[in-house]
Amino acid sequence: MLTDKKENPMAIRSKNALSQTLLKLMMYKPFSQIAITDITARAGLSRQTFYTNFQRKEDILIYLLHGLFRRYLDKITAACPVPENLMIDYFLFWGDSRDFLSLLYGQELGYLFQDCNRAFFVEDTAVLDPLFHCEPWQLPYIKASLAGVTYELLTLWITRDQGLPVDALTGLTRNLLNGALFA
Repeated sequence: MLTDKKENPMAIRSKNALSQTLLKLMMYKPFSQIAITDITARAGLSRQTFYTNFQRKEDILIYLLHGLFRRYLDKITAACPVPENLMIDYFLFWGDSRDFLSLLYGQELGYLFQDCNRAFFVEDTAVLDPLFHCEPWQLPYIKASLAGVTYELLTLWITRDQGLPVDALTGLTRNLLNGALFA
């Protein structure tokens, strides 16, 4: 998912144009009712350009999610977080993309985020492995737990917005991680 291969600048421009067009259309029309021809016509691109870059319209959203996860990974690896701050940084980062996530969840596309989130924590983040001071056999369980808890907490936060600020969510996460909620 998070590869660093160089991509053709024209392909990047096409993908970005298709992505921005799809997001705009999703603000006014259900995802299920948006046709590929709607996207390409509004983006001023051909169907061939679409199929050169994507196989289906969901791939556009996955492309956007992969880009966000790359930015998050760059942010946390640059800061060298401690495990306790990993989830806090996660919610702060995704809080900045709350409108995009709300659009996904509102269109019943949260499963795309769940798939990317799981891949990020379970498959793509070997660079984070040294942060966890554990036995090698424990690492997959820790990463699977992080994938599950981050997805579920973020989903609850986005879908049942009750005015909870990101600071409250990160405080709850900190207490959950250090066991203060179980004392």
